[in-house]
Amino acid sequence: MSFDESFHIVGTILTMYEANPIQRLADVDYSRAETFGERACSLSRLLSKGYNVPKGVVITTKIFKRFLNNMPGAKRIDHLIAHATPENSGETAEEIQETIISSPMPMQMANPIAEEIYKLLDIIKSDSVVIRTSAHVEDSSRHICSGRGVFFHLKEIHDIIQVIKSCWASAFTADVLIDLIQAGLPPDNVRIAIIVEEMVLAKVCGVISVKNDVKDLHIRANWGTQVHEEKNGIYCDHFIVDEQKVGEPLETFASYKHKISHIPPNTRHAVVVDNLPEQRNALSLNQQDITTLVQLAKKVRRDFEVDYDIEFIFDNEGTLWLLDAIPRAAHRNIHRIGTAVVQAQDTINNGE
Repeated sequence: MSFDESFHIVGTILTMYEANPIQRLADVDYSRAETFGERACSLSRLLSKGYNVPKGVVITTKIFKRFLNNMPGAKRIDHLIAHATPENSGETAEEIQETIISSPMPMQMANPIAEEIYKLLDIIKSDSVVIRTSAHVEDSSRHICSGRGVFFHLKEIHDIIQVIKSCWASAFTADVLIDLIQAGLPPDNVRIAIIVEEMVLAKVCGVISVKNDVKDLHIRANWGTQVHEEKNGIYCDHFIVDEQKVGEPLETFASYKHKISHIPPNTRHAVVVDNLPEQRNALSLNQQDITTLVQLAKKVRRDFEVDYDIEFIFDNEGTLWLLDAIPRAAHRNIHRIGTAVVQAQDTINNGE
């Protein structure tokens, strides 16, 4: 292939993303974290390898930037960001967020979003969607928590549009501004994409740590929708499993699970509730679940060369779904499965 042909293909791809700033999650180019955010790139990469990820669409960072640049009060936000300091971060963040949430979304922006969400609702089993942020910061994504904005049970387009603006506003919380300032990164480098996914209710949720050099898996799991340790009274089960002997776990640490995280119907946020008495001392994963997770770990190890924490759920039918894949290495430039693998392949191809 000639240079001109390669240049034409790259140009065509870039034009496609510019012309279609809302993409199906399965179509996301997972090397473009600046456009789709780290979480969306991870999920797209998982989908490309055949993992079970909820269907969804991604509203790219291009729309985020377009909205911020053209909204009423855009100049005021630019001024606030330029003069943000650790001392004034609280009031600065509050004013920025209030301005973003209260600003109307132009119809030429809202209509394409609504059209893609209607298409999504037509092909999923659920009658509602969940919205998650997918953040990217130039040079360092560790300063943005892409789980800051998570909203459940959304059905009406008006509510979805409002939640999208709330997710955009989450890019400018006080702690994020402080993190960016301390890291020496301009706060206006923040980019937020939005993932709109099928709503899948969890019977059991958990995190599995997959390491390439260790064959003993550490699985944390609990009834409900989220795993926390000693937070709000929520404890989880710990399973240490030998992949070579998929029988009983090597070790099991069961907690008295008095509380769990639950998503009530027609509620946007998870809430902490008392666990059912019969589940408080019952292990959240059975032997079949553990075997399924062992097979998952083996596949992840074959497909990727980086250690990952995989966020998973089992629904009420026992189907395994993956919600995220986060690298375990605590280095400056943290990436999820998408960009980490692409960079590793580029290094190999370049002979570095």
